[in-house]
Amino acid sequence: MVNVIIFAPAADQLTYVQGLVRTMQSEEVHITAVHHFGNPEALEHLDSYDAILARGITYRMLCARYPEKHIAHLDFDGTEILEALLECRDTFHPRRIGICLKRDELHRLLPGLSELSRAEVRLYDVVDEQSAYAAVDACQRDGVDAIVAGGTVSNICAERGIPCTYIYIRPATLKRAMQDVLQAAKSINTKRTKANMIRMILDNSDDAVLAVDETGMVLEANGQAYRLYKLAFHQDWQGSPVNHINPALTYIGSRENPCQNGTESIIDLNGQKYFVKYKLISGEASGIGTLITTKPAAKSVAEEPASRKSLERKGLAAKYTFRDIIAVSGEMQKKVEIAKKFSQARSNVLITGDTGTGKELFAHSIHAASSRMEQPFVAVNCANLPENLLESEMFGYEPGAFSGASRSGKTGLFELANHGTIFLDEIGEIPVSLQAKLLRVLQAKEIRRIGSTSVIPIDVRVIAATNVNIYEQIARGRFRSDLLYRLNTLELYIPPLRERPDDIIPLMEGHLRIFAAESGKKAPQLTAEAKEQLRRYAWPGNVRELRNICERLVVLCDSSDVSAAALHEFHVFSETPVLLQSAPAQPQFVVQSTPTIPPAAKKKKDIARELGVSRTTLWRMTKRQQEAEERESKPR
Repeated sequence: MVNVIIFAPAADQLTYVQGLVRTMQSEEVHITAVHHFGNPEALEHLDSYDAILARGITYRMLCARYPEKHIAHLDFDGTEILEALLECRDTFHPRRIGICLKRDELHRLLPGLSELSRAEVRLYDVVDEQSAYAAVDACQRDGVDAIVAGGTVSNICAERGIPCTYIYIRPATLKRAMQDVLQAAKSINTKRTKANMIRMILDNSDDAVLAVDETGMVLEANGQAYRLYKLAFHQDWQGSPVNHINPALTYIGSRENPCQNGTESIIDLNGQKYFVKYKLISGEASGIGTLITTKPAAKSVAEEPASRKSLERKGLAAKYTFRDIIAVSGEMQKKVEIAKKFSQARSNVLITGDTGTGKELFAHSIHAASSRMEQPFVAVNCANLPENLLESEMFGYEPGAFSGASRSGKTGLFELANHGTIFLDEIGEIPVSLQAKLLRVLQAKEIRRIGSTSVIPIDVRVIAATNVNIYEQIARGRFRSDLLYRLNTLELYIPPLRERPDDIIPLMEGHLRIFAAESGKKAPQLTAEAKEQLRRYAWPGNVRELRNICERLVVLCDSSDVSAAALHEFHVFSETPVLLQSAPAQPQFVVQSTPTIPPAAKKKKDIARELGVSRTTLWRMTKRQQEAEERESKPR
């Protein structure tokens, strides 16, 4: 599914455009029609659209802001300019007419236009809002009696009381431009579908695989190649020459470094030797690309996949990489770049942020991009394990170490993570009694099983995460400051959704597509009003709450569109749908307002379910809030 937005050139043409949209909508393309009144801030939240159709100054602003998007120009033709000029002549009977457009080619037509309009015609160049004001000022200085122009200049003329004729785009021109952008959107959808299919096919291979086109540009990479070639650190790796990924790589048809179908070579990568094999991707008439497979030279073909699959079967492999993080907002993109730098270090990492912000996703991605990526990744939720089991789970025990202990003993989580990474989620909940032992492990890099008299050396990187204020816990005596300083050598704060509203709609649409595909249904589309409410919602449960909402919408929504009213009908918002006090500037669209339906009261178990947390976690959050309020109420 691709999203298209069409900016109607005039308010009175919006209804016509919306009528065309209804005939052009399809399962693969969703079209939104709006009218934009001219302020640049309105163009700042169009990241979720793949193709855009706009006119004049709006078009040029969009091209500058979204250089990677497909943006089509809704252009005037000569007939429309001439019609506006004649209308201006008949309406205002001017002696001197100013045409305010970016139309360099009109210079040669000025004599003819002057003759047709029986007036002196002057051309004033307009490329942006500043030049629009300058053009109107120049018209006034030059004694122009009336102006012919597009939307921005027409609005300025209306403010100043200057006679002006607006250049209307004819319905036939508008329809043709919409059909062209629709065709472009379908091409985008086809390319995207092919890319997803290629990636799914490549991901079934145990080797690292790159798909390269006939010119040597990278088309796609599977997860193994993404990790092995550290593509997280290559800006815009898709569409880049393959030798930019690694100088030793080439492709079939290369003149600089030629190779043939079946050519094998050995390259050095990350301090190890790897076999590289080149295979032709052939078309009906000629070769159309190269498939490049890479596998370790030091291990047999069967040994390496078996090792990786063994880790996956045991749940000891990272499930996500940086490509799984949806980061549209500038704030979140900065966090991803910081996390990529952290992945290349050996130091421990502490990830902080509200519940449900995606801390575990970052932990997986940091490990998957690190030098330990082929080693175990062990995740443990410190809050879910009872205090009396935490020590034995983390450090293991010897046979018969205590009553009820297994006769064969138990390997602890730190041992399982040896040479890899251990992720300690909700580290703020770990009991003080265990913190000293954990500190000892981090300092000495060795563990002692319960009931053992010997120590086991370990090489483990620790990534910890917490949604509580650790410094407040230290002040209360509930967390050791020396343990914190061992954990937060590198610290990363993940902002809540309310602080990065630009990520909300892309996250919603991505999860809606995933849940719809799993359910065998068509993904519902969010209306402009629904998007506005979702962007302004405070999201106390963050991405976890957002996922739950998307799943509920896919299950309950029978319509192809999700309106603002439907969000309340399906109880999307939590018990009190708190809206952000000052939402970022939004496009000033002509939309029909929908009455807000107050949400029904909910029990605590319903609130916990909608927040995506357990009732225990909700109780713990409530208790912390009550304690904070009690401290504030005490006299100082």
